[in-house]
Amino acid sequence: CISEVLTEELGSEVSSLIPDEPYFVDFLREAPEATGEEPDDADMDAPKIYEPIPTFPELEEKLHTFLSQYNETVRGSGMDMVFFNDAMTNLIKISRIIRTDRGHALLVGVGGSGKQSLTRLASFIAGYKIFQITLTRAYNANNLQDDLKILYKTAGL
Repeated sequence: CISEVLTEELGSEVSSLIPDEPYFVDFLREAPEATGEEPDDADMDAPKIYEPIPTFPELEEKLHTFLSQYNETVRGSGMDMVFFNDAMTNLIKISRIIRTDRGHALLVGVGGSGKQSLTRLASFIAGYKIFQITLTRAYNANNLQDDLKILYKTAGL
């Protein structure tokens, strides 16, 4: 555990300053306000700087903001989510994985536990588009090839 190593190496005074589980995210900062005086090629996106979360309640507030933006932006898929600590830590981990180059994860768990919703929200926060195959009884290999063609065109491959 981090706190045990800190206590051994630096003493209890320093270890008490560090939270037990420091989590870092890159979506806490707001996008800069447009003043109208910036050049045409100015980057008006929120800066992606990894920084520690201040507290879980503050992170929850930020996630509710993203969730309301998601619900306003994405048609037909209004999500209602409860952000308890485990859900927020899982979203942090998913977000970090998909933001890394060639990042991928296999999420395993019981159905209805929020894996898909957390991944959708993490993808929205990162600014990614989601592609999902919709299976039907008549879905076959030709349909898979068509879906893969659409996916490859979207991805630019």
